[in-house]
Amino acid sequence: MAKRSNIVVILGLAVFMVGAGATFLIARDNDGTPAAGPGQVAVLYAAKAIPAGTSGGNAVNQGFVKTKVVAESAKPANALTDSSQLVGRVAALGVAEGQLITSDQFQESQTRIGTLKIPEGKNALAVQLANVPGVAGFAGAGDHINIFGLQKDSPQGPQAKLIMQNVEVLNVNGASLAGTQGQPGGAGLVYLLAVDPAAAEQIVYLTSFQDLYFSLVAKDQIPVGSTPGVNQQQALKTL
Repeated sequence: MAKRSNIVVILGLAVFMVGAGATFLIARDNDGTPAAGPGQVAVLYAAKAIPAGTSGGNAVNQGFVKTKVVAESAKPANALTDSSQLVGRVAALGVAEGQLITSDQFQESQTRIGTLKIPEGKNALAVQLANVPGVAGFAGAGDHINIFGLQKDSPQGPQAKLIMQNVEVLNVNGASLAGTQGQPGGAGLVYLLAVDPAAAEQIVYLTSFQDLYFSLVAKDQIPVGSTPGVNQQQALKTL
C-alpha cells in the first residue's frame, strides 16, 4: 500500500513539474525572451537591420523584429512593445540592427505602396526633371532642395528666380526617362516632393509651360531672403 502511495506521489510531482515547465514556456515570448519582472518591460528591437520601406508584417515574418526585456527607465516613450503594433506600418527609414523600434521609425502607411509618410498639410507632388536640372541624382528621400523657376517669355525676356526653399524630397524614382531635346544627358528622375497646395499649383504651371531647376540644400540650412532673380540684362553682372 505504501509503495502504491509513493508511486502516486511521484506521478503527482511529475505532473506538477510538467505544468510548471509549460507555464514557464508560455511566460516567454516567441523568441525565447523571459517575461518582464518588476521594474522591467518588454520592447521590440531589430534583430537584423531593417531596410526602409519594409512593412511591419514582413519585418515580423522574416525575423527582423524580436522582443527583449529592458528596465522601464531605459524604455523610450514611443517604443513599440508588441508586434501587433506594427500592423499597417512601414519602416520610414532603415533601422539598424539592435535598435529599439519606435513609432517614429515605423509609421502608418498613407499610400497604396506604403513606403512614405506625407507631412501634415502637404501634398506629395511628382515632378519629372532631366538629369542635370534634377541635381544629377544626388538628391534622395529625406533630402531638401531649393527650386528655381525658369520663365522663357516674360516681358523682360527669359529669367530665372529662386521660388521655393528647403522643399522636402519624399522619394525619388531612378528609372531612366526619355531625354528632352536640348537637355543634356537624356536620363532623368521623378521626384516626389512635399509641398502645400499653393506651391503645387506653381510647380505644376512651371513644369507644364516653363522650366524648373533644383539645387541640393545642406541639412538644416537656414533659408535666405528673397533673391532678385536674373534676366538677360543681369546675367553677366558681377557678384
